[in-house]
Amino acid sequence: MNLLNSITVFFLCASLWAQTEPDYGFADDYIPELAQFEYYRGEWESEMEMKQEDGTFKKLEFVATIQGKFLDDHKTFQSQFKSGERFFSTDIRTFNTTTNEWHAFFLNAKAQRWHKFTSKIVDGKMTTLVKGGYSGKEKFDVKVVDTVISDSCYLKNVYHSTDQMKTWELVYKISVKKTKQSEMK
Repeated sequence: MNLLNSITVFFLCASLWAQTEPDYGFADDYIPELAQFEYYRGEWESEMEMKQEDGTFKKLEFVATIQGKFLDDHKTFQSQFKSGERFFSTDIRTFNTTTNEWHAFFLNAKAQRWHKFTSKIVDGKMTTLVKGGYSGKEKFDVKVVDTVISDSCYLKNVYHSTDQMKTWELVYKISVKKTKQSEMK
């Protein structure tokens, strides 16, 4: 009887532990391109460097946490970006099989900013283009290029263009490191 009780307690505890693990979803296998955001699943912490007037980059005292996950339909990807009480934004995106790119809707409700943008793989890197910046009203466009270094680290280079995306200037370097890993499907 003790063995049966021990086995029951073990499975009960294992079940409870599994329920407390975060779920970052997974991409539907039916559309292979959905797996392009698998690298982004999980919880991350980022540090940022900003370009100075002299061309050097200076580390900012701005640490943000990011969560990326596939929603329950396994076709929609959501990321949340926050830095304490100062900043929160989220975006929802899914792959458009007609245009072969990701279409996203960005929201920063606190700052009253809603905007749309697109992402796609360019030269093996996820590349996001945001016309008019994240408010849609900036005097510059934004390009973000994600370079995956490993399963637990990637870099985001953020560029601005003031000439309708003809030339780009690197303005931010963001180092992103995983804090919680998602189990693969």
